[in-house]
Amino acid sequence: MSQNTPTPDYAVGQLWACKGRHDGEQPTLLINRIDQHPLGSGNIYHVTLEGLKIRNPRLPEGVMTQLAHAPVTAQTLERSQLQLIGQRAPDPVYLQGYGQWREAFDAGNAGSFGVSIATILEIVERRLNGTPLDQP
Repeated sequence: MSQNTPTPDYAVGQLWACKGRHDGEQPTLLINRIDQHPLGSGNIYHVTLEGLKIRNPRLPEGVMTQLAHAPVTAQTLERSQLQLIGQRAPDPVYLQGYGQWREAFDAGNAGSFGVSIATILEIVERRLNGTPLDQP
């Protein structure tokens, strides 16, 4: 017997814990901005992710702990095992990435993620390290 759980109302300023790729990675997700998709296909949530452990050879420490801006859909939020942990003001660190994304989106060259946060982190890490997405 399945329970019908209503979709939560996502709002700017919500801080969520979400499932990472492994036990050592316990990301948080902060909703900074919500845009209505221009084609009427729901909302695009502009989030900052912290508490990450993404290998990045371009950094002196070799590990990236924050992703300042990620455009995601409600499907991402639903697939990421979120737990609301509080409220926080939007982090202005997302604005630079948002501006670049918005320009590319308006030109038809960018979209939003619909996969889980753990999958997004894996995609980002593979891109930073030159690992093809189709390799294990």
